[in-house]
Amino acid sequence: MMKPGLEFALGTAPPSQLVDQTVLLQAAEAGPTVVVLDDDPTGTQTVTALPILTRWEADDLRWAFEQGGTGFCILTNTRSLSVVDARARNASVLEAVHAAAAGRLYVIISRGDSTLRGHHVDEIDEACRTLARVGWGSVDAVLVVPAFPDAQRVTIDSIHWIFENGAWLPAGDSSFAGDATFGYSSSDLREFIAERSYGTLRADEVDRITLDEVRGDPFELVDAIASVSGGRHLVIDAADENDLRSIALAAMRAESRGRRLLYRTSPGLLRPRLAQLPQPPLSTTEVGAAVARAHPATKHGLVVVGSHVPLSSRQLGDLLAHDSSVREIMIDVPTLMRSPNPAAILARIVHYAVTVLADEDVVLSTSRERIDGVDGDDSLRIARVVSGALVTVTREVLRRAQPAFLIGKGGITSSDLATAAVGLRRATILGSLLPGMVSIWQSGDPSLDGVAATPYAVFPGNVGGDEALTQAVAAFRAGANSIGYVSR
Repeated sequence: MMKPGLEFALGTAPPSQLVDQTVLLQAAEAGPTVVVLDDDPTGTQTVTALPILTRWEADDLRWAFEQGGTGFCILTNTRSLSVVDARARNASVLEAVHAAAAGRLYVIISRGDSTLRGHHVDEIDEACRTLARVGWGSVDAVLVVPAFPDAQRVTIDSIHWIFENGAWLPAGDSSFAGDATFGYSSSDLREFIAERSYGTLRADEVDRITLDEVRGDPFELVDAIASVSGGRHLVIDAADENDLRSIALAAMRAESRGRRLLYRTSPGLLRPRLAQLPQPPLSTTEVGAAVARAHPATKHGLVVVGSHVPLSSRQLGDLLAHDSSVREIMIDVPTLMRSPNPAAILARIVHYAVTVLADEDVVLSTSRERIDGVDGDDSLRIARVVSGALVTVTREVLRRAQPAFLIGKGGITSSDLATAAVGLRRATILGSLLPGMVSIWQSGDPSLDGVAATPYAVFPGNVGGDEALTQAVAAFRAGANSIGYVSR
């Protein structure tokens, strides 16, 4: 049940307002191209039919700009990097975007996590510096909107709430606040920004817009956004999809007045800011068509679980308990890290997985005990070693077994699989596998081989109920079985 504070705040708030889709779409089409810098690949779960890049070479960026539509995504994967490397990557990506834009108007969304993990303040600071340096202009306001109602994360009175284990918790009391790399204690977003700035910002230097204002006069909401200047952070409440649509429209109207906005948002705001409506999950026929385009050698699929958040572990447990058609193959991380010959361990796992995939779906997982480093950067190093092992196994299994589908569970895991295992460079977000979450990517490049064309579901570590992974596997399996499977 809701905490008294959240229940009271929602009970006393005015109703959210409907935003006409035609008005939203007209504003988006008349405005700048939205360029989403996704700090891990799970940010695309709310959008459909959108180009996504895993590289930012000039020809890739020109291709994305030329696709038309309201925007595109770039997977930067900065959540897996140290703060120094994350800053450097933001700078290099933005420099490349500005050069490729060649005079086109664009706006940047720095996509972060609805559970507040990531290099929030550092990425925003670097983006502001780089955008000014390359000539885009000085940022007037940074819109901070981490609410993601589809995943039960809302912001009320500047307090961010997360639904976890059957209860609404202030974010600072959730399990995500104990993250080994991005831990925090504050639930008030103004205090959170001050905390993550390590003293360079004070909470009273952060502006805010309350839920009453979001649900009030829409033109007063535009005025409130447009009144912020000097690159100040502006945290904005939201509790449902209509709130996010109201914020998106107001922001676009502020931009039409000449205000230069930079966004730091969860996946929730991406959909309305790109002027998309919520869409149902892909049908069995649509999933089957994606599988058929890859011409797999087996009707079975590979699921890779690297995320160690408690929710992911529960979802893995549910899948193994309720789906008898799945075989788990586990990489024991302590054994791997102690071994003088880790390559031999991984080679045995590859051979076993390829054999099993002829008859069953395979879940490749890591041992569930989390291994923390001596500090945040060391924890990231360990995570990258583990992810490297998953990539090595997945790449070889894809090459040898050519499965019908691939699911990557967890942010760092799914990013590394996309780039280093599947080999995606340019892809299209086809839609979602489950309602409002778990996007499917597929390369549309006919020159690529079947491995790169494998339909790939990006499954965040921190979303869905305990049964969500089980449902995702069942949906992919139904699609694969629907095509009258014929091997290569």
